[in-house]
Amino acid sequence: MFLRVVILLACLNNTVFCWSACTFKDSSNNTAPTTHDALRLIIEQSQDCPTDVFALRALLKNKQLTLHTTLVANRGFHNPSLGSFSLFEIVTGHVKGFPIIESGEFFFGHFTDIDEQNRLIANQAPTKGALMIEAIAWDYQKRLFNFYELRGDGEKGQWFYRGNSLDIFADNKKLHLQSDPLHPQFGQRLRCSGCHGQGGPIMKEIYNPYNDWWTQNRPLDFGGRKPDDNLSAILVNLVSAEKLAEHVKIGINKLTQNFSYDHLTWQEQLRPLFCPVEINFISDNLPNDLGQATITISGDFFIDARLLPAIKNNSIIISRNYYQAALTKAMNHFPETNQLDADHAWLTPIKSLSDQLTIQKLVDRGLITEKFVADILAIDITNPVFSNKRCALLSYIPKTYSSNWLNIFINNLNHSKNQTAKELLTNIMDITHTKEFYQKNAERIINQCQKKLNKQHNVEKLYALLAQRRIEIKASEISANPLGQILEPGFRIIFPENNLASLPGQLMLDEDCNISALY
Repeated sequence: MFLRVVILLACLNNTVFCWSACTFKDSSNNTAPTTHDALRLIIEQSQDCPTDVFALRALLKNKQLTLHTTLVANRGFHNPSLGSFSLFEIVTGHVKGFPIIESGEFFFGHFTDIDEQNRLIANQAPTKGALMIEAIAWDYQKRLFNFYELRGDGEKGQWFYRGNSLDIFADNKKLHLQSDPLHPQFGQRLRCSGCHGQGGPIMKEIYNPYNDWWTQNRPLDFGGRKPDDNLSAILVNLVSAEKLAEHVKIGINKLTQNFSYDHLTWQEQLRPLFCPVEINFISDNLPNDLGQATITISGDFFIDARLLPAIKNNSIIISRNYYQAALTKAMNHFPETNQLDADHAWLTPIKSLSDQLTIQKLVDRGLITEKFVADILAIDITNPVFSNKRCALLSYIPKTYSSNWLNIFINNLNHSKNQTAKELLTNIMDITHTKEFYQKNAERIINQCQKKLNKQHNVEKLYALLAQRRIEIKASEISANPLGQILEPGFRIIFPENNLASLPGQLMLDEDCNISALY
């Protein structure tokens, strides 16, 4: 009797239920360390182990939790040929005895396929090594996100705990700070490090119009295939992508506000200001199918959003005819379809929301000023995401934070022969170079571009720059992690292809909105 009491108390102290039917393993196939999130706690107190997505959904619903399901076409809005879609589900609610699962705390994803009867199915075949579910859940004790996978073992699904937000930062410790940039080094803790660079939930198409996602106004085409009964039961209550975006934004903000970045070097903390860690996409608001006479280019394509708020209208309007001419000249085509373009025009990478929130937290904590942020972003101002010039300046930041860090940084810049370093030094030292100063310059640039883009040949040149910025995603160090890449090559098709033979960094947009080739 005494022994039974001791065992029971040990179980309760570790918040792990000894009678659990489920075993969570780590990436070394050993028993995973204890975690304290809704997914793990609910599964480990269940009498039956959910070894596929149907069982997991049934378990969560039996606990009276709310599931919101969203859907994205992995190979383009108009490309259902392979039956490749991803479902991302949001979990909220309250299970007696556990903390409330709030918005932005619990997500899981799974994927579709085609069966022998040409039906669309949720692919839950437990083939050895097959990814059946990926999940992310908020740890109530550590105040960060835990990452999980359900993988097939040949007979059933096996749960794996892959790591947490801290592990992702450890894997990406050398990101943009490599001793040998030609041979970048990454940690090997978890596959998720390749996409979730800031350690939280992600949604690349986080802004309206949610290119390639199912919305109530524009459902996705399944190519004439019917979902089987199991998948139909999941799809019956689909919600628009806006719902996922809302929860992902909450999750990103939750991590940013709760996570302690003090364990990172000062260079690592400032990294999102100088270099990309994650990215988002934005496009024209209306789908190409509507054939509107004009196309809107977001101001984020031209200049970082932090330098745009003072501008009443920071978007640029171009003629659809000019845009179509640019597509034709570039011999544009969307893979596996007869489409010229993606579902929405001018689909472009922009600085991620997570990077922006991380920068803002540094400002809110008083560690950096709005002027300092603007001084940095004004370097290579018309290249807001993948600027090698701006990113290289990160190396001048001292590794350790101190009350004297800015003076050390200024001294490092002052002793450099690099022209960009001298330009930044001028920005920092000139008290007239305020955030408003840079915003006025940004407004002038936007106005200049609007005038220039009233001519077809300038639209064609700018489209070549757009094509270049898309391939710069692949060329960036954020896509160099061998365990995972943000564009998910081979699985997702996001951008159209062309015959422009673009090279990273070849074309430059100057402050008069002229485009020239650097080499």
